[in-house]
Amino acid sequence: MSKREIKINKILLAFDNSDISMVASEATLKLARTLGSEVVGLHAYNASMHDGAFHIMEPTLPSRYQKEEILQKQREVHNTLINVGMEKISLSYLSPLEETFRAANINFKAMVKEGKNFRSLMELAHEEGGDLMVMGAWGFSENAPGFIGSVCLRTLHHLDMDMLIVKGPLNFKGGKFIVGLDGSPSSLRALGMAAILAEKYSAELHLIYVFDSKLHKDVFSKLKDSVINSGGRFSFNSKEQQKIHDLFIDKGLMKVGDMIIARAAQEVLDGNNGYTKKVFEGLPFREMCDYASKVSADLIFAGKTGRHFVEGMDLGSVAENVVRFSPCSVFVTRHEVYRGWVL
Repeated sequence: MSKREIKINKILLAFDNSDISMVASEATLKLARTLGSEVVGLHAYNASMHDGAFHIMEPTLPSRYQKEEILQKQREVHNTLINVGMEKISLSYLSPLEETFRAANINFKAMVKEGKNFRSLMELAHEEGGDLMVMGAWGFSENAPGFIGSVCLRTLHHLDMDMLIVKGPLNFKGGKFIVGLDGSPSSLRALGMAAILAEKYSAELHLIYVFDSKLHKDVFSKLKDSVINSGGRFSFNSKEQQKIHDLFIDKGLMKVGDMIIARAAQEVLDGNNGYTKKVFEGLPFREMCDYASKVSADLIFAGKTGRHFVEGMDLGSVAENVVRFSPCSVFVTRHEVYRGWVL
């Protein structure tokens, strides 16, 4: 996938008036100004939740309000006030954003929808047909290591769209962008997106491949024990065999990493070698996050799904854990169908 194939004409901004959503709006403004994108501000409100709470509290009302006809009248009044009031409040959240974006000559539209928040956001996203959704990693909940808000996590799982998950103020200009590569089509899209933004903002590209040799070594160890304990039907020098196996795994997977990064750069970056290459051994999400901390990265790019994708999978474990534990914001690119060159 060449970076020339990727376009961001419309950005969807999920906004709930929390501090982190304000930061997300600032990142959206920067992107829209640079890319010439239009922006749609989205807000979901759940009136039915308040209606349910009103029903629960009915028994606590004074006795003069307990007649069914009075209760029914109160329900109707409450329902009208909640629906109309919450819609107006939602629009009021987005109104200042509209002024800010239009002052920057960016086409902005406000959209609100009643319903369960993450579901309404996805419905709005499908109706609008945007190219990128920007949202905070949490809302009004207190941030903690590894914590992702329920709206963000559910949307990330169920909405197959490029998503920028904002965890703090974003520095695009001259920043450091980390791209996790595994040879999957989604990771190639992540590289393409990173390349576009790196070119626009004169940012550094760091291409990373991580292999987990411990998994292979553990499997071999279990297999070796099974063979030795099977009654001696197989005979070999287990220590020497394990040494050869471990050496082969380490060097082989290191070489695979080099090949994947080189092939990705050739296909997506048109052979441009202006990047830093790193191949690590360990858990992919942990190595990516640790490296991002080490170099003070501004953004990590990762594919939503990886090489082990199967039908029915909505989000890869590496992508989810990178979003959870990354020290910086994360750009998760949508699932891409396998096209043939995965090593």
